[in-house]
Amino acid sequence: MTSNASLYLGVGTVLSESVTSKIRTAGSTYISKSLSSTPANWMRIAHLLEQPGLTGALVKLTARDFVRIAHAEYASAADALFTRLATKPYLLLVHEEVVAPRDLEVTAGQKIERDSMWEGESEWGEATDWDGLEWNDLAAREYFGTLPREVREKVERRLSSHGITVTTYKRNAEASVFATAFVDDTHNNLLFRIYVPAGRLYEDEFSRVLELFHDWLGSVKRQTVRQSGYRTPSGRVVEFFGEPGMSSESVSDELREFARFLNIVEDTASAEVMLHDLGVAPERASELVQRYSRAARRVVVDTKHTRERLILGIRQQLETELVDELPDLSSAELGDLVGRLVPTSPFQASPSTTSLAGLLGANESTSSSTGASPVINLQIIERVEGIVAQNVNGPITVGTPAADLIELIRQFGGDSVDELETSARELADTGAPPAARLRARERLKNFLTRNGARVEQSLYSSAWKWVVDSLGDWLQ
Repeated sequence: MTSNASLYLGVGTVLSESVTSKIRTAGSTYISKSLSSTPANWMRIAHLLEQPGLTGALVKLTARDFVRIAHAEYASAADALFTRLATKPYLLLVHEEVVAPRDLEVTAGQKIERDSMWEGESEWGEATDWDGLEWNDLAAREYFGTLPREVREKVERRLSSHGITVTTYKRNAEASVFATAFVDDTHNNLLFRIYVPAGRLYEDEFSRVLELFHDWLGSVKRQTVRQSGYRTPSGRVVEFFGEPGMSSESVSDELREFARFLNIVEDTASAEVMLHDLGVAPERASELVQRYSRAARRVVVDTKHTRERLILGIRQQLETELVDELPDLSSAELGDLVGRLVPTSPFQASPSTTSLAGLLGANESTSSSTGASPVINLQIIERVEGIVAQNVNGPITVGTPAADLIELIRQFGGDSVDELETSARELADTGAPPAARLRARERLKNFLTRNGARVEQSLYSSAWKWVVDSLGDWLQ
């Protein structure tokens, strides 16, 4: 095998022909194992995850596997498997009807449909055996059966306790798309991928700091990192691919170090000492400090000016709208409220960049909960927040299903608001690759399923239909 050769572990019926072809094309090998087996075999699979040459694991769980995971006999083996899985790059696929069926729940005391799930070694729950006339939601429910809520919740708790994330799919073709994309990403050692919608606040400044970081990795840390991505009229993606041995965790450490450097770069002597300690020659260190100082200053100034223009525009818009409702509200008070809501850094305004939070003043608070004038009531504050969010996150046509979904995300998204809103915008971006839009769609479906009981039915139905139909029939 070549120096790039690697090993993949497939668990369950996840290694379709397209996936194994992708693995072989990458110059890698694979091992396939089944969970339709005893706890002792599950332990052997867990030990395979400890192999040093393992690049990634692809796992597909069926309803039958869920029952096993929830059974006391498999508890230790399941914990061992998921503990080790969490330490490797992995893709865990589960059909959406197994994870979150949208029909009536089955109580814990009821018998699970399809007694055959306990017979033989066949993988019940795999749509490859479907011989009906049309594969749709109703057919899926009839084919997969319905697990008791108690079983699903027990498995979800076990997965969550190990930090395992589930990727749902509706058709086997979708599962193959996820799996081949996973092989691509792990083979090329994807460190991170960020989607930035067009029109998002600090879009250009954000990209320029990432370019600086890419330069830092090569010039200072002497690491080979490839920056790639794509751009559409609706957004751009920035991707970093690392050399063998680099990981997402290691690049987070590099980002923190780069952040420390940027925070002292104006102190020439301290910045040069830091570079000396990192092994950079004195003459080269002086040159780099000057270059990074100029570039960082430019980004900071541009960020400041962009923010000032945005605050002025929003304040003027609100003054016009609120002149009759709040005649006593001063421009200074309104400007102060808007200023508390507008991010001060490109990394506060961009998704999936929590590890970059220390860069360029991103630690400054922009909380909307302090200092609001008593003249401004809650309804006005909510209107201001909505207008600021539209300007920060980028334009989207009001009244469309995508806009309605984003509004639901802002209400019920919790800590995942940024990621979910970005997913909605990426799904709406018809120029984005199908695999990226498919991942976004599944995240949004999971969000809607979890929050269905909290959302007004017509709004839920409209958002669900848009999410489900956005990709059309390209997989059929």
